[in-house]
Amino acid sequence: MAEAALVYVDSSVLVHSYLADEPGHQQARALIEGNTVLITATFTVVEVMSTLFRARKAKRMPDIDVLIEKLYEEVSPDGPLNLTRPDPTATESSALTIVRHYAVRTLEAMHLAVADLAARPLAEPGEEIGFATFCDAQRHAARALGFVPLPVPLPN
Repeated sequence: MAEAALVYVDSSVLVHSYLADEPGHQQARALIEGNTVLITATFTVVEVMSTLFRARKAKRMPDIDVLIEKLYEEVSPDGPLNLTRPDPTATESSALTIVRHYAVRTLEAMHLAVADLAARPLAEPGEEIGFATFCDAQRHAARALGFVPLPVPLPN
């Protein structure tokens, strides 16, 4: 892929970046630790936190405090992830349209809507915008919406 100067990051990528036993962990870490401008929705923090606590409950990790601290560092003003919260009415309206056209799940549509409303205005004319996800359905919808899907799909 040509380097996208701006990438919207779905919660699936953050989860993969924190859980070392997830397929694509290294790809996800490389994206987060790279030099690309990254943007994600504020609700991503809730999604990732929920997944981390479920992983702890399933005994996939002994202590999540380090990962929670890392999450907060990465979404802090000095971290690599820029948080955004576009207008809720516009986001929900856009997400409804996305669901009708691409039959993705609720939060997948919400992430695509936020990317469309918040990331597009930040890009220069003609500049490609990446959309990072590990969800195939969301990847296809992102491509149809004009985003460059990242990272490379994982083998089945």
